[in-house]
Amino acid sequence: MRRGLILWAVAAALLHFTAGPALARTVEIGGAPVETRVKGSVECVPLSAVAATLGGRYWQVGNRFVVVIPGDSTRPGREFVLKPDSTGALCDSRRVVLPAAPVLDSNRLYLPLVALADMFPSTGVPKLQTIESVRQGDTVIFTLKGQCRPGERLVGFGDSPSSFEYRLAIGARCDSTLGQQVALLSLTPPGILKAVTLDSGAGVSLDFSFQKSAAERLEVLADRVALRVWPRPERTFKRIVLDPGHGGQDPGALGRRGTREKVVVLDVALRLKKKLEKQGYEVILARDSDRYVSLADRTKCGNSHKANLFVSIHANWSANRAACGLETYFLSQAKTDWERAVAARENASFQAGDSGSGANPGDDVGMILADLAQNEYLVESQDLAAKIQEATVSYARIKDRGVRQANFYVLRNSFMPAVLVECGFLTNRSEEKLLRQDEHRERLAEGISRGIAEFAKLYSPKAGDSIPGGKYKEASSAKP
Repeated sequence: MRRGLILWAVAAALLHFTAGPALARTVEIGGAPVETRVKGSVECVPLSAVAATLGGRYWQVGNRFVVVIPGDSTRPGREFVLKPDSTGALCDSRRVVLPAAPVLDSNRLYLPLVALADMFPSTGVPKLQTIESVRQGDTVIFTLKGQCRPGERLVGFGDSPSSFEYRLAIGARCDSTLGQQVALLSLTPPGILKAVTLDSGAGVSLDFSFQKSAAERLEVLADRVALRVWPRPERTFKRIVLDPGHGGQDPGALGRRGTREKVVVLDVALRLKKKLEKQGYEVILARDSDRYVSLADRTKCGNSHKANLFVSIHANWSANRAACGLETYFLSQAKTDWERAVAARENASFQAGDSGSGANPGDDVGMILADLAQNEYLVESQDLAAKIQEATVSYARIKDRGVRQANFYVLRNSFMPAVLVECGFLTNRSEEKLLRQDEHRERLAEGISRGIAEFAKLYSPKAGDSIPGGKYKEASSAKP
């Protein structure tokens, strides 16, 4: 049965891959229709079309996009400065936060519809009338209903930094009675609904915080948006694969003093293995000596041993010798040039003729199959990356370069929560000196082990936690 479902999903993915973008519709901006486009899973409009419709100007300066909209007798003109993949923006030189980040495609910037009414009030958006919540078993359902005029529909966008946080943004005008309804949501599980922000002209945002790992599904229809939240199954993590990068004829990054990445990361991995074994974990090393292991064989190591976690350990390189600090990656499409560059560098051994078997990173069908298998662990991988980054930065006292995402081959084919840790830059004089020291490697290993332990606690059973917020009273009886 499971195989049949997977094959059906593969067929659907291939059809989507070959069919091109979804059919467009139009939204009303300044009294004129503007055609939408779906970018990823987000419905957007080209910012250039918005500017043209409103009689404004639009241009690009470096990696920033500027749009100026003229005013009239009722409102002043406005200037926006936007960056791709960033929710931070400037409005008349004042910093604002957008509910969803603009998307760059073929040198055109696309603005998510959910941010449209906030930036451009002349956009035609529905009126949001009710917010309801109801419990069905271990699932909590939030339903937002709107009144739509011809050509209008509700637009919803959800963002999940981890399986413990979620933000839902709705593009709509707010009914005058909505504030009273929001007060009734206090009957929802304690800790689930952290904050509700109402904007009479632009929309609503709901911020959720969960006591334990939760899953969610967002359903967006023309006149309603429904968010379902339920607890993820409890997990235990007992067997861990540690993957020291490079090895043998592949030295990895080289420091200015000749420090070889393959030596540094193997030492960190061996220290980490001892610490994890003291905590009761079974630890398997993809390599335990200076030998070459193909990327395909590294991922096979985790899958064949039925491991629960996969942690690949590397040291970084940059043409900018001032670059320094720790980065932890999980598998997803890279959003920045830097993330793409790091992934390309670590995938280089495959592209140079990796002798291992497995799906070729350039093979579309193979990548879709891998995506379907890995997607189940995407949120857990993100949580694992966050805990390792937080603990290691704190304990090793190293610069925090943040949790990042990129398309690493060694993670793509690891069918379990999997991350890649870049322990520092060998091309930075000070950091290379640190990475040559036993004490610093010990602190890196201790930090990573603490992060893994903190991650495991998130998914361990807790008394009274049968639902995302713990025990709670029945919510509103209204049906979604």
